[in-house]
Amino acid sequence: MATALTTESFAMYKECLQQAIGDTLQAICGISIQPLGNDGEVATHEVIIGVISLMGDAELAVFIGLPKGTAPALVAKFAGFEVPFESPDMGDAVGEVANMLAGSVKNILDAKNIKVNISLPTVMRAENLQVLLQHGGPSAKMGFASELGPLWVGISTGKSGGFVA
Repeated sequence: MATALTTESFAMYKECLQQAIGDTLQAICGISIQPLGNDGEVATHEVIIGVISLMGDAELAVFIGLPKGTAPALVAKFAGFEVPFESPDMGDAVGEVANMLAGSVKNILDAKNIKVNISLPTVMRAENLQVLLQHGGPSAKMGFASELGPLWVGISTGKSGGFVA
């Protein structure tokens, strides 16, 4: 059962996600990232996005978005071979990256004695995607620059800490 969501707890979840994306990309791709100063605005003309829910003491959704120019470079670094953006394998790879990101968030929360379970990833490829976060609950989207191109991650909760798709 999720506990009541406070401004402080949401800020902590956001910090966990920011740490997790840096740790994850360093571990799986050997790259570092730098925050963009534009509140997460990364080109979204053609993108692929992986979403995972975390449920338990906290109820959150985390996501990673990769523009068409970034996704193949990141997946090639991760997988060790090229994967075309339009390929079904791209969805599998981005789902696995999202899974590793959520696992990193889970590990950070576990260390804070906040226990969550991770859902299976959902991956979407779209043109002109606009991420609409749940109304009434805190949410954040953070953009990053990397040597492979820009990307973004986000976190969303409901009013009481639960996420409803």
